Amino acid sequence: MLKINLKQGKFPLFLLPFFPENLEITQGISKELHRLNPEAVALVLPPFIKEKWLSAVKTLPTITTLEINYQDGSLEYLIVSPLCPLAEASRYALEYKKDLFFIDVPCQEEGSFEIDKFLSPYFLPAMGYQTYTQTLISGWGNQGVIPEVRIKERYIANKVAQLAKEGLVAVVLPYAFVLGVLKALENPDNLCFFPQKQQVEINLYRLHPQSIREILSEPGFFHQVYEENRERISEDPSFWIDRVSLWEEVLSKAITKFKDETGSELSPKDLKVLGQFLRNYLLVKGVFLPELFDLIVAARGIGGDEFAFWVWEMATAYELKKEGIAYPEIKLSPEELNLPVKRLRLFRKVKNIRAGLRFLKKFTSREERKTFAQKFSGKTICSFPPEDIVVETFGKKASEKGLKVITENLKKIEPFISSLKDGLDIRETIRNWVFKETIYIKEDPQTSSKIGSLVIIFEEDPDPISGEEKYPWNFTWHGEHHQESDMAFYATDPKEKVIGPGIARAKYGGFMLTYPPKRVYDIWTDPLFSLAENKAERLLLAGIDYSLEKYVLYIAKKPPSSFTKNWAYRQGKKVIFLPIGSFSKNLLEKIRIFHVLEGAHVRKYAHKFIDK
Repeated sequence: MLKINLKQGKFPLFLLPFFPENLEITQGISKELHRLNPEAVALVLPPFIKEKWLSAVKTLPTITTLEINYQDGSLEYLIVSPLCPLAEASRYALEYKKDLFFIDVPCQEEGSFEIDKFLSPYFLPAMGYQTYTQTLISGWGNQGVIPEVRIKERYIANKVAQLAKEGLVAVVLPYAFVLGVLKALENPDNLCFFPQKQQVEINLYRLHPQSIREILSEPGFFHQVYEENRERISEDPSFWIDRVSLWEEVLSKAITKFKDETGSELSPKDLKVLGQFLRNYLLVKGVFLPELFDLIVAARGIGGDEFAFWVWEMATAYELKKEGIAYPEIKLSPEELNLPVKRLRLFRKVKNIRAGLRFLKKFTSREERKTFAQKFSGKTICSFPPEDIVVETFGKKASEKGLKVITENLKKIEPFISSLKDGLDIRETIRNWVFKETIYIKEDPQTSSKIGSLVIIFEEDPDPISGEEKYPWNFTWHGEHHQESDMAFYATDPKEKVIGPGIARAKYGGFMLTYPPKRVYDIWTDPLFSLAENKAERLLLAGIDYSLEKYVLYIAKKPPSSFTKNWAYRQGKKVIFLPIGSFSKNLLEKIRIFHVLEGAHVRKYAHKFIDK
């Protein structure tokens, strides 16, 4: 805000400059208008759009646009949105019955003044609107910026000088006009010429939801949060909507939606990597705060295109509208408005076209799913065979990987004496050649070892920090034939997510596989394993006990405890540990999601509801 005392005016004049559609600037202007309580508000808009402009403002929170068709064939669009400072000033004037003046004059530009936004508007709440504006203006002065006064700025200066004679006026104008208007106000010539009458046709449209996502300077979510808190912003001088908090909320919504849609969950480590990448990315760009594009790029780095899409979806969503708006809808693209565009192509996972022709019935209504959930008792259950194949295949591949670890530990490397045995060990030879000039050979063990049980822990339960139990369903499942293993697992309650008639979805927290089948009692009630501290340790103890082979493979984030190692040692067995991070994250997420069928007869139609 700039307070100007004119020589000829009885009242001071207040300039409220703005950057178009900015969260902090619009909040600042709203607070200043309520604090100043001016008798009139002047907008840098041409008078001939007044009627249509006010109609558009009255339709808020529905976002609309004015299409101005000039006689020379040129076309102009004005977007009326909650974060438009001119729209906010108009709403203030209408709500408090203030005089509203339109003081712009349409004319051919004589040259443009480039704005150097060297101080981010993000600092405005901390500095105050007045201090922020004065800092910008003085900064331009220190840079030697002395623009020539254009016809538009001279007209605005003369107009507001006349208005200041009649009462307290707040002038809402772009920052680009401030220096020219201030210079013109030093010596106003009081010549308020009448602008040439414009032959224009003005149409008012509702903005298409896709256009709302693409052409607004601030994301649609910012507009919605501002609209929902508009009264509090104007009434409470200390309340400000923080941009960083909004970005955090967008990420939180995207993470939740990403988990619901894909079953994948981002770990705290993933979020830490996102923060580090975003910080470095902004340092390279030389900016202080991220834009939506920056956040999407960072999101794609940790969660792929699918997560990046949900960040964009949550950030650009705008759901507010006023009922009974009869204006036609228009779809505008950034190219039509000559807006700067950054393109990022995201490839989401889509179903195969032929698979789509089967018309999967999983797209059921909420009412249907509630009905399915009421009928799902869970008394007689079985698995979905395609998922069994995936789990068994993973068990075999993981066992092969574990056997390689055993082989590497048993491999012998020794200097060459008389026999090459299993060949040269190039790495050891090169490493010692400078000092010993000796050739080293290797001897691979001819082992017939096998993995008897496999235990994989995706998440410990209960949570070691909060103590919360996320996977309450503890179950032991027997293989149906000689090619399947017995399984014990803990998972989410399938009754909470019933997706079809007799079909429920759950998610493993961890499971144990042991072969051959039909040998395992219910490990969750077996007192032999009651010494375990948590569910993960109980699975490992059971895996060791039921293993018919010497080796037990344990896949988890943390190595097994010394207690479980001693348990295995006493039984003449050994636990082989593989970090879960050594496996593909996408593969692990695919394995974690499984379905429970209420009876073998459900297998006949389960594929219509389960998309695999």
